[in-house]
Amino acid sequence: MKQLVFLFLLIPVIVGATPKIYFDYKVYYTLDHQPYVETMLQFSASSLKFIANQNGNLESKLEVTQIFKIKDSIILVDKYIVQSPEMLDSTVEDYYDVKRVLLKPNVYDLELIIKDLNNNQVVEGVVQIVVEKFDSEKINFSSVELIQSASKTTEKNEFVKNGYFILPYLTNYFPPQNDKIATYFEIYNAQKILGENQKYLITYQIEDYLTGNKIENIFKVQKLTTARVNPIIAFLPIDKLPSGDYNLVITLIDNTNKEKKQEKIFFQRRNDIEELSQISVENLDISNSFTNDIVFDSIPFYLNSLLPITQGYDRATILSLIKSKDTTAMQKYFHAFWVKTDKVNPFYAWVKYKEQVMYCEKEFSTQIKHGFETDRGRVYLRYGAPNYITDRPSEPSAYPYQIWHYYKVGNFNNIRFVFYNPDLITNDYPMLHSDLRGELQNYRWQRDLHKRDSPNVNIDDPNDGNYDHYGGQSGIYFNN
Repeated sequence: MKQLVFLFLLIPVIVGATPKIYFDYKVYYTLDHQPYVETMLQFSASSLKFIANQNGNLESKLEVTQIFKIKDSIILVDKYIVQSPEMLDSTVEDYYDVKRVLLKPNVYDLELIIKDLNNNQVVEGVVQIVVEKFDSEKINFSSVELIQSASKTTEKNEFVKNGYFILPYLTNYFPPQNDKIATYFEIYNAQKILGENQKYLITYQIEDYLTGNKIENIFKVQKLTTARVNPIIAFLPIDKLPSGDYNLVITLIDNTNKEKKQEKIFFQRRNDIEELSQISVENLDISNSFTNDIVFDSIPFYLNSLLPITQGYDRATILSLIKSKDTTAMQKYFHAFWVKTDKVNPFYAWVKYKEQVMYCEKEFSTQIKHGFETDRGRVYLRYGAPNYITDRPSEPSAYPYQIWHYYKVGNFNNIRFVFYNPDLITNDYPMLHSDLRGELQNYRWQRDLHKRDSPNVNIDDPNDGNYDHYGGQSGIYFNN
């Protein structure tokens, strides 16, 4: 049965009823600087059909088809069978597949078709692959691969690179049980650019994704000597890293202390450590707190209004307090939150934020949602007021929509959010798309925007409804 495929940003996964497949790809270069693509698949064992083989052990068998295209031209087709390791009992484990293919610099569409041969379930999807030309006048990095483990080996197979067996990690989400982030990548051309047998450094740091602020006490340095290819394996502890969105920053520094190359890899962390420096609110004295001036019945409302600007432990604690209905505990936590935010003048910090909350309540609330509970309210409170809003309440063929343009969000420039009103009645305007990583990214947003008069879209059409519509200006407003 044919299944629609979704390729998610944060967890690249091909999803159908079954099977569930995780996918990623990386680009490396040969010694003569020819690019090749390494495709990686992780098969979720719990979503596959296992049957007993002649030995009485359980096995699954998949047929994988990879079709590389440039526009409508087929460049390469690879069709092969992947068979799982034998499982001794009903407790089955995920397994992996790695393939490498030489490709010339270009932009490719990779069509993936995966069939479970034990039950004939099929999933398929398309992912864009960008292969860049090797720059012979600069130091080059391969793609940076997140890995689960690396161990020395003399074996020769597609999991082995430069004498190391590499088990890939096919997501950039790190749950609490993961206490490190590990990477593999290759450095090319350092010998030519820096000179033979020259010393240089690779540093590893973690920065906040939005602000670019470096995380203290997480830092690693590797000392290297130039070669035609330097394979790099690095592990960085993240056991004390709070929940949030981050970049792993990898920097190459030459022997004169000049930065020559830098790469950033986005990842998400969830951790169970307490992020309020383990402040105990049970014994907190708030007799002279500004929170005493807040009407007692309003405390749950104002505590809830912090959700757009919190994450991780703070967010979980707020939700738990709201559920408990313990207003006194809410009041103490509310006080502790603003003291943490601004130790010098927590009351001023709260008043400034309250002004924004009330603005959202006025502009974005609905009959069933407070302003801060809507997507527009959350974005406004988290990222501030947009620099420009394009409001299109009655464009032909489209639902009413708004495009918010931010000249700068943290250390990112030219960020846009698209909100639309598919029910034509409420003031909710859920988010349809954003080009800010970590937010909803729907690159077929124009299709959904124009479903008002184009409800029947052919899902096999690669453009999938992303066509010009009569009177439609959404693409122009978004790009300009």
